[in-house]
Amino acid sequence: MSQNEDQAQNLTELPAVARNIHLHCKKCAVDRYHVVVAHLTPTSAKVKCEVCGAQKTFKLPKAESAKKSTGTGKPRAARKKAEPDYGAVWADLKTQIGVDKILPYNMKTKFQLANAIEHPKFGVGFVTGITNEKIEVMFQEGGRALVHNRP
Repeated sequence: MSQNEDQAQNLTELPAVARNIHLHCKKCAVDRYHVVVAHLTPTSAKVKCEVCGAQKTFKLPKAESAKKSTGTGKPRAARKKAEPDYGAVWADLKTQIGVDKILPYNMKTKFQLANAIEHPKFGVGFVTGITNEKIEVMFQEGGRALVHNRP
C-alpha cells in the first residue's frame, strides 16, 4: 500500500468540496490528485481526476469497531421470537369442534363461530372469530382472515 493510500485510509472525515485528495486513478493507472466535486452521503463523495477527468465515488474507510453483541450467546436464528404452536391450537379446536360437518369455503357463504371449513389452499380450518364481512380461521399452519357473506 502506498503512502497516499495510507493517508486516504486514515481519513475520518470527507475533505471539503473543491479540495484535493490523492487517490489512485484507474483510468490513468497511477496515483493522482482528485478534486472533491460533491458530498453524496456523510461517508462518500464524488471525486474527479485532475488529469484525465475520470470521476468516481470515494468512500471513507469503515471504522474497525467491535461487533455489537446481543448478549444472548445464541445464534441469530435461535434469537427469533418463538412462534406459537399453531398445530397444537388447531388440534385442540379439531377435538372440541370436530370434523363431522366440514363446510366447503366460499366467500358467498355465511359462516358461524366454531364452523369447520375446508379451504382449497389452506385445508381444514376452524372459525374462531366473526364479523359481518370477515371470519378468522385457524388452520394447521396458522390463522387467516377470510371474507364471507358476500352477495
